[in-house]
Amino acid sequence: MYGNLKRGEDTEQMGVIDWANWNLQRFPELKMLYHVPNGGKRNPAEAARFKAMGVKAGVPDLCLPVPMNGYAGLYIEMKYGNNKPTAAQKEWIKNLKEYGYKVTVCYGGTEATAELEAYLQGSRTILIDPKNENCKPQKRIEIYCSSEDTENIRSALCMAAAKGSCVFGSDFVPECCIDSPNAETHEDCCACVLQNVAFAEYD
Repeated sequence: MYGNLKRGEDTEQMGVIDWANWNLQRFPELKMLYHVPNGGKRNPAEAARFKAMGVKAGVPDLCLPVPMNGYAGLYIEMKYGNNKPTAAQKEWIKNLKEYGYKVTVCYGGTEATAELEAYLQGSRTILIDPKNENCKPQKRIEIYCSSEDTENIRSALCMAAAKGSCVFGSDFVPECCIDSPNAETHEDCCACVLQNVAFAEYD
């Protein structure tokens, strides 16, 4: 399929990109999928130039910068055969997870495409309203938490709202507040929170 290239991580990854291109109609978000060109052999001069430009060892091979399911985005480290993640790759995986990304190691294109498909079939996570140049929060936000935490979080948000601390930010003015006689006393804030905050469980 790829000429005389020996089957390995490179050809498996090429297959993932082919799959992504074929499935753009199903998942338009796949247009954002890209490869981080950190691998490969380079001569010393070229390696030094790339390092000076910010290339770092260990960054996962594929990145999908689309927030879904409570994650900031998805990174995939491609492996094939008996290859294992290096120390640098493990460090990057650990750090990315701590910053809210989903990171997975996939052995072959089939695993990687299955991971992408499952990720994109989840719930979209909106961090800010991209159509608002002032970056105001959307009216409806999603909070991912375990079921036992939901009630405690809802109560805490309502208490904060009742005191006048809007969970959507100081610049946010929901439609229900524009003509409300209780807008200045925050009597409608708790109802606003319950209406505009959605809770979703994570595994």
